[in-house]
Amino acid sequence: MTQMLSRCTNASAPDVGASAPTAGRLTAQVEVNPSIQRLVIVSDLHGYKEPLDALDRWLDQLAEPYLVFVNGDIFEGGIDGCFTLEWTMRRAAGRTTRGNHDSAIFEYLKAEPPSGEGAPDDTELGAYREMTPDQLEFVKCLPDILDVRWRGHSLRLMHGHFNLRTPETTNWRLRPAELSEIFADPAVDLTVIGHTHYPFISQGADGALANPGTVAAPLFRYRDPSGREIDRRVDDPDLSVNDNRPSFLTITEANGRLQPRIERFDYDRERLLRRHAVHDGLRMPLDIRHAWIMEARAP
Repeated sequence: MTQMLSRCTNASAPDVGASAPTAGRLTAQVEVNPSIQRLVIVSDLHGYKEPLDALDRWLDQLAEPYLVFVNGDIFEGGIDGCFTLEWTMRRAAGRTTRGNHDSAIFEYLKAEPPSGEGAPDDTELGAYREMTPDQLEFVKCLPDILDVRWRGHSLRLMHGHFNLRTPETTNWRLRPAELSEIFADPAVDLTVIGHTHYPFISQGADGALANPGTVAAPLFRYRDPSGREIDRRVDDPDLSVNDNRPSFLTITEANGRLQPRIERFDYDRERLLRRHAVHDGLRMPLDIRHAWIMEARAP
């Protein structure tokens, strides 16, 4: 594997202004042309092709100018890591943040990186071993935070596995109200995170916060430490407990105000499972993959 030597040009070093520690976090500035009428923010692709094929069809139907942003976790879970990376490079070059699973690629890029031989295809290392030099360079340059300016509005995009207030890693099981306490910031018009695989939009005294959810594998149900199953949708008026579809976020503007919206869609989940069922040597057991993809459940 060839280690990348060229310098990144799509990210800038200064951190966003905040009262919290940001040491070691790389921030990129994105100025969006006001002629753009819609921002499309997707998160947690996790190496699956079928969701992105369906999303391409949705995007191709848009008549107005738009831009796509990818808010982290391109890899880990599916066998299509290089495909999701190619999709991200085509759709969101310079508008992508680094997620916690993408960070593993950074580790492999260090001196004397492992070859990846024998690594399962549904892992970060499995994707890493298949990458071209251009793809590795793209991943190497991913920033942790995007500061976005659009029509006089400010947005902060970050995957959400870390925050700007504490050194703690974000628990993906947290509810929207708990996440708002951690991430909402009145210094920006809207903060967008990912990581939890749960879509929501909230507006509080501390600022607006949105999560696109995931285009691949929602996590609505899980078991708490006592073994009791929790469904985060039960107390959410915006989500039905009978709807396991994935989602993404769109943002438009009306009367000088941002208008974020959760977009629900679906893809050929049965085909995804069939392809993975006949693929040998994967790390994730088929029953667990089925629970994630079909039932939005973490076993």
